[in-house]
Amino acid sequence: MRIYSYGLAGLLTLASVAGMAGILMSMTVQEDGAALRGENRRLGALPAIPHTAEEWNSFPRRFEAFVNDHFGLRTALVRTHTDISTALLNRLPTDQVVAGKDGWLFYAGEGALGLFQRAVSLDLDRLDAWRDQLSQRATALSARGVPYAFVIAPDKHTIYGENMPGYLRQGRNPSPHDQLVATATAHGLPVVDLRPDLTAAKTDARLYMRDDTHWNERGADVAYRTLMQHLGLQPLTLDADSFAMRPNGPGDLASMALIDRLEDVPSLRPEALPCVAKEVERVADQYGRAVISRTRCDGATGKLLFFRDSFGDALLPFLTASFGEVVAVADAPSTQDFLHMVKTELPDVVIEERVERHLRFPPRAIKAAATDE
Repeated sequence: MRIYSYGLAGLLTLASVAGMAGILMSMTVQEDGAALRGENRRLGALPAIPHTAEEWNSFPRRFEAFVNDHFGLRTALVRTHTDISTALLNRLPTDQVVAGKDGWLFYAGEGALGLFQRAVSLDLDRLDAWRDQLSQRATALSARGVPYAFVIAPDKHTIYGENMPGYLRQGRNPSPHDQLVATATAHGLPVVDLRPDLTAAKTDARLYMRDDTHWNERGADVAYRTLMQHLGLQPLTLDADSFAMRPNGPGDLASMALIDRLEDVPSLRPEALPCVAKEVERVADQYGRAVISRTRCDGATGKLLFFRDSFGDALLPFLTASFGEVVAVADAPSTQDFLHMVKTELPDVVIEERVERHLRFPPRAIKAAATDE
C-alpha cells in the first residue's frame, strides 16, 4: 500500500512538474504557436500585462486559455485520449469525420452523410441548370472539333459503402450522381460515370485511402483509363508493377480526427512513365496551392485543358505524361470563364472533373457570370 501511495504521488508530481515546465517554456515565446495538426486553429498566446480596466477584466480568461493550450504533455495526452476513444468507443473528436469499419475513416462534412443515406436529391431547377451548362460547353467544343468529357469523382463512401458505420442506413432515393448521369444519358451529354469501373477494380486493389478523402493513384489510374477510353485516346501502358507501396499521411481525415498514423498506399513509380512532365508555369493562391499550372512533356503530343478540384491531383501524373502540354485549372468555372479559357488556350482536348458531393452546385450561367464582373 505504501509503494502504491508513493508511486501515485510520484506520478502526480511528475505530471505537475511537466505541466508547469510546459507553461514556463511557452511563456518565453511571444507568438502563439501552431495547434495539433487537424485542430484548425492557433494556440492561445500569453496575454500581455493589462493596462486598462477592460484588459484586466478579460485577463483571467485569456490566461486560462494560454495555460490550457500550453500545459506540459498536452500533445501526448490529446493523442492518447483520441486513441482510447476511437479504439473503445469508436468516437472521434470531430463531427467532420466518422469512424467506419476496419479502421476506415469517412468525411462527414458538406452534407456527405446525407448523400450516403440518399437523403439529398437535386431539384428540377438544378438539374435543368446542369443540363443547360453542360450542353452549352459541349456544343461550343463540338463546333471547334474538340473532344470534351465531364467526369464525376465518386465520394469514397460511394465505392466503399460497405465500410461505412452500420448505423447509417441508405434510402432508395436517387443520388445527385444518379440524377446527373440519367440526365446526361437522356440528352447525349458527355458525362463520364466512373462508378462501374471503380467498383469492378476494387476487388484487385484498394483504390481509395483509408485515412484520406481521396482516391489513391491506383484509383486515379482506373479513372484515367476510363476517361481516355471515353475520349477515344490511347492510355499509357501501365501494370501493377508500375506502382509501389509507400507510406502516406497522416491523411486529411486522420488529421481532422487527430489520429497520428501513416498509411501504406500504392504510388506510381516515376520511372514507369514514358516522360516526366516539366512544370513551366505555376500561379499559386494565398495558400501556395497551384491555381493554374502548365506542364510540358517531351515526346507526347496534343494539348489538354483540365479543370479540376483536389481529386484531380492524383490524375495529373497520368495526364501530364499523355499530352505534350497540360493546362490544369483548379476551379469550377462558369460557362463564360470556361469558354474564355478554351478561346485563349486553344486546346485539343478538354476535361472537367468534379467531386460527387459538389454536384449540388451547378456551374454559374453566362449571364450570372457577366453580372459578377
